[in-house]
Amino acid sequence: MTKQTKEQLETLYDVAIVGGGMVGATVALGLAEQGFNVVVLEKSRPELAWDETNPFETRVSALTRASENILKSLGAWQGVLDKRYHAFTDMHVWEDISNAQVHFSAKDIDESNLGFVVENKVIQLALWEKLVEKDNVSLLTEKALVAIETKVGPGNVALNELSFEEGVKLRAKLVVGADGAFSKVRQLVGIGLETHDYEQCAVVGCVETELSHQNTCWQRYRSEGPFAYLCMDGHVSSIAWYMPVEKMGWTLSLDDKAFAEAVEEASGGCLGRVTHVSARDAFPLTRRHALEYVKQGVVLVGDAAHTIHPQAGQGVNLGLLDAAALIETLSDAKQENAITWNRLSVLRRYERWRKGDNHIVQRSMEGFDWLFEQDSGVKNAVRKTLLPFADRMQMAKNWLMRQALKGRQALPELARD
Repeated sequence: MTKQTKEQLETLYDVAIVGGGMVGATVALGLAEQGFNVVVLEKSRPELAWDETNPFETRVSALTRASENILKSLGAWQGVLDKRYHAFTDMHVWEDISNAQVHFSAKDIDESNLGFVVENKVIQLALWEKLVEKDNVSLLTEKALVAIETKVGPGNVALNELSFEEGVKLRAKLVVGADGAFSKVRQLVGIGLETHDYEQCAVVGCVETELSHQNTCWQRYRSEGPFAYLCMDGHVSSIAWYMPVEKMGWTLSLDDKAFAEAVEEASGGCLGRVTHVSARDAFPLTRRHALEYVKQGVVLVGDAAHTIHPQAGQGVNLGLLDAAALIETLSDAKQENAITWNRLSVLRRYERWRKGDNHIVQRSMEGFDWLFEQDSGVKNAVRKTLLPFADRMQMAKNWLMRQALKGRQALPELARD
């Protein structure tokens, strides 16, 4: 990876990727391997040193088989295996009124696991370890993006000029917005959002418990929102605790003893006492969906295009599928025509590929949220009947597990077994 120089800034890049997190780094690595000249704009260069004694990060992802395949295809999966990860083989889902439950097991679909719980930092480091080996990837840091000007030339080919507060400019044939839920790229090019405030927050962090998690993810639906244990090393689990947003400050203000007791109560004591708590964080939950994923010379991926209720852990998995689909779309277009691969009609192919699937998953999660809202009427009765029935419907459970693990529609080549 080349360093910042005056010559670098004057280079015409094929692709400028704003955001070097998990999804942006995946796009950068995949396009670099396909011969694109890429620049990654990131606030600061990630620290690549890894110390296995470091405490667990507060933010983790439950990676599906499709995501695992994407990272394997790009040579980054070994970097995850060399650091810290945990496979989960089972999931128990139940609700607190009737204790009706559904049990999912990898052995029922002849799989070794249902996915991996991995710290977000580990995923990003594994990708960056491969990125720094690429001579056709440059890094631009500590520069605040203020404007994107797009001009369209012959053949409907775009050329973007990116301007920064420091007076620096660079040019790129395509800009990829991988800069998160509050995407500056999305704002600068005027792409609108459909939003829905869940009026919930997520409290995350890691705890140690008295009882073993049994390589299982445990999710309990409560009146205030779901609580989940995601299994990690030893007796450590990552928590995902959803509650009304007005309780966010209260949760973060608890001392360790009080927080441990609150977690025990929220989990229904399924893993016994909480014996240790680590750093924790919280954030409000909002569904966002960009009205468009693409404009002339610009494309959005990951959280810049969509955010989702995280209760089923699909957020980063959807983002990695976005990345793989964009890599394949652009690579195929470049083989068709080395000059017009960035035209708007090509970018629309990516949008058609991913927007519908992301929308379906977003609304499916809201369906779960609606069903498990506690009331004294119809929904309670439905859950009491539905969950035991669903637990006995093995064919339906197997179908759901395969859909969640391996993807729901035509998968990008990078995501296939």
